Amino acid sequence: MLVTDKFYRTKYRAVSQQLGLPEHDGEGTPRRGFVVVQIDALSHEHLLEAMERGYAPYLRKLCERGHRLAPYTCGLPSSTAACQSAIMFGNSHDVPAFRWYDKAARRTVSYKLPGNNHDLEREVSQGQTGILAPGGSSYSNLISGGASRSLFTMSTFGQGSLLDGIKGLGFFALFLLSPVRSLRVIGLSVSEFLYAFAERSASYWMDERRVRFEGAFPLVRVLAHVFVKEMQTFAVMVDMYRGVPNIYTTYNTYDNMAHHFGPTTRPAMRAVRTVDRQIRQLDRMRRHSATPYDLWILSDHGQTPAVPFRQLYGQSFGHYVSRLLDDLPLAEHAGAEEHTRSHVAFLADELRTAEQSLRPATARAVGRLRRYVEEAEYTAEKPGEWAGQDWPTPPSTLGPGPSVVVTGCSSTAGIYLNRIPGRADMTNIEALYPGLIDRLVEHPGVGLLIGREGRRVIVLGKHGRLILEGSGPPRIVGRDPVADLEKGDWTLPEIMRVACYPRSADLMVVGSVTNGVGVAFEEQMGVHGAFGGPQAYPFIMVPTDSEFDARTIRSAHDLYPVFRSYVDVEPPAAAVSEDYEVLPDKVDSNSLNLIP
Repeated sequence: MLVTDKFYRTKYRAVSQQLGLPEHDGEGTPRRGFVVVQIDALSHEHLLEAMERGYAPYLRKLCERGHRLAPYTCGLPSSTAACQSAIMFGNSHDVPAFRWYDKAARRTVSYKLPGNNHDLEREVSQGQTGILAPGGSSYSNLISGGASRSLFTMSTFGQGSLLDGIKGLGFFALFLLSPVRSLRVIGLSVSEFLYAFAERSASYWMDERRVRFEGAFPLVRVLAHVFVKEMQTFAVMVDMYRGVPNIYTTYNTYDNMAHHFGPTTRPAMRAVRTVDRQIRQLDRMRRHSATPYDLWILSDHGQTPAVPFRQLYGQSFGHYVSRLLDDLPLAEHAGAEEHTRSHVAFLADELRTAEQSLRPATARAVGRLRRYVEEAEYTAEKPGEWAGQDWPTPPSTLGPGPSVVVTGCSSTAGIYLNRIPGRADMTNIEALYPGLIDRLVEHPGVGLLIGREGRRVIVLGKHGRLILEGSGPPRIVGRDPVADLEKGDWTLPEIMRVACYPRSADLMVVGSVTNGVGVAFEEQMGVHGAFGGPQAYPFIMVPTDSEFDARTIRSAHDLYPVFRSYVDVEPPAAAVSEDYEVLPDKVDSNSLNLIP
């Protein structure tokens, strides 16, 4: 153990010196910190399935060693932008969906663009202190949580680089300091590309339901799932050596693959296994760190298996709405809610930083690699979406714009009526577009239609309606429409809260879920954003000896005080076992620390 400790500290001291970063001085007693690992979009149900199928052996081992695994309800919308805002700042007010339309500015806001995430963090942080402030680190998140060091994070894109200060060999210095990591990256890159090719071929020959493959997808997948993920893990391990107090990092590979193939498919489960291996590295470093850390592992939301609306009904949802309105001028905005290309953009940015500090001959070689990465980055994106560091801004003079805008966002869609300023009441919508509401509700792909009438929120289903007003009990006419999809004690308060946001759509559409399979308003085979199936039920793994009870969580907001307590009130130190027990091939749920 002493030899291993010395090896780790010697190795990461060299890395810190190469990066020009301060190291832990070894003096005094460092306060206990946390490392949060977020596995984006992995539900509690699908994590258990991954364990049973052998795709998460180390997470299973952590449960045997004392971590307690539990489901929780993340609240609405069940998407990363809202959930991560709630976890990091305890505030997700007026974040109605991952993609929404700003009627006043006449523009669509998507949180896969860095500028929109910059605005998001500025809004949700007002009056709140982030869980990573002061002195924390944020890696590969949508927002930084107030971190002092924030890399691969959307809200701070372009404001820092892992390779700042590196001289000489630049980018490759990180991996030359770890030959084993270099060989692993090469091997994983080759295997990832071959797996991508095999999966692509098999889906064609077996005529599987799938979303279309983009020309650059295998290359983008290798860059994002291997290179960026390894750099991300390496950066967290360096920070643990340095004694950074609080660290939050997100792995997005499962979310990307589950959207593309489905949440329980082999490609998605393989993504869980790759993250499981990264967690093993981080936990090993945690146990050798001079700073005591609690390891929290969680997801922000889940995913429900789905089929795209277009595949089911031969047209997009926006086209269907347009037909209901006699082909009135309509704009539809939809796109995959994935972070793969954003990760490739970060990798290109890192290469650009390295290129600027190298000698001419080496810089030319790195420049060719950077251009190759950028070509993959831009292949299937809209021109200019990632051009430099700028992002779309509202025009100074707004034209009339389309009469109707439809935003597709995984399991939800929004309908915005520009002819009605501000939020439109349902009576005004019916007067302007007679029959539109009834015909929308009748469509088999629509599970719920949600709108407002003054201070009341109206939820429509095929066999009844539900009326919510203030804190009073709901009024139900006919059959409860929410119960047809799913109903927990958290559901109605969350619907009321989101429906009352100023930015919420005039008509909020929730896709139907039949026999466990939902309807996607984007080209996705796995969806989230609302409820129905596992999408609103992520997991959390509570560290050994923590007194926190996951059963008290009613939304992601309830996690904010847990992590703030590491700064505000220092929790008791947790004992970490060094014993490793060999587990059976199959998971016995009675042997795991599962919270019902």
